Amino acid sequence: MEKATRKYLAAVAEKAAQIPFHGYIEGKESNLEPIIRFFHKWTLREADGLWCAAFVYYCCREAGFEIPIRPDECKTCHLAGCIAWEEFAKGDARIEYHKGKESFAPKAGDIVIYDRVFKNREHDHMGIVLQSTGNKIIAAEGNLTNASGIIERSRDEHIRGYIRIPDGYRYQSMMDYQADNLILHFVTENDLSEVMRTWPSDHHPLSNAEAQDAIAYMRGNYGKNTKGCIYHLCLAVCGQDHPGTIMGWCGLDGSRNPAEPEIFILLDEEYRNRGYGTQCVRELLRIAAEDYSLSGVHGGCAKENTASARVMEKGGMIQYGMEENGDPLFRFTAKEKSE
Repeated sequence: MEKATRKYLAAVAEKAAQIPFHGYIEGKESNLEPIIRFFHKWTLREADGLWCAAFVYYCCREAGFEIPIRPDECKTCHLAGCIAWEEFAKGDARIEYHKGKESFAPKAGDIVIYDRVFKNREHDHMGIVLQSTGNKIIAAEGNLTNASGIIERSRDEHIRGYIRIPDGYRYQSMMDYQADNLILHFVTENDLSEVMRTWPSDHHPLSNAEAQDAIAYMRGNYGKNTKGCIYHLCLAVCGQDHPGTIMGWCGLDGSRNPAEPEIFILLDEEYRNRGYGTQCVRELLRIAAEDYSLSGVHGGCAKENTASARVMEKGGMIQYGMEENGDPLFRFTAKEKSE
């Protein structure tokens, strides 16, 4: 069976649940070592009675999904905690998250998060769906009274949500880029208020929903970009001395030619003519050549906009022609940098 698929995840989870794994129960020693080995600071005693999310992580890894123990999207804890799985799913646009109240039909290999199953709290428990029939699901779960097992549950108010990881999923860490005194930042839900304030629009501030849509759009594009091909890369420009403030936006747009995208820089007026644009150009050209192995990058501006033309030239681009109306055209060729 092909690995890194939800079908295989369900098969792995079913087999693991029937071993069964268990903590310290009925005078037996814990056999949770294979599950907690990913979480290096966790001991068998510390994990005892608290390992349902770790069981899900173990199954995902055994099924071939490449996921770190604490993706960048996890703000509360690593993936040994149920809430971290929700943060992870909501933060990565490639992963589907469906609230339990939605008319969503879970399938084998989906992950299910529960509220108030054992204790009166949210994110109380989780497992992996094996079957879904009508108003019931059958799930493989860890930490069912400190042992793994297969259980039938009602699709009721206890189901908080479902997570659907796409087949072939491989986590891509999105580390911010550093320029001379700038940070080119991959936006997340934590940047909501700044996106509301600064996202290019005909009105400000954006509504909460509009800003969430903008973040989802950017993060969805991040996952589409690959070596040799940029779909759209949009980064927030922040100062290293004030990383929480977005000064503008920059990036590469491959809608015309993914192999040779167009560069764009949109700095707020108060941050223009201070060398920040040049830093953005230089770092974006480096990203294009070194991180994405692109053959080149294009740029252009209105002929009256001499400041933008100067920024592209200082950043490493060469003017190679003009539009019919006289607007200058610039290009960076990656091989020229390597030579």
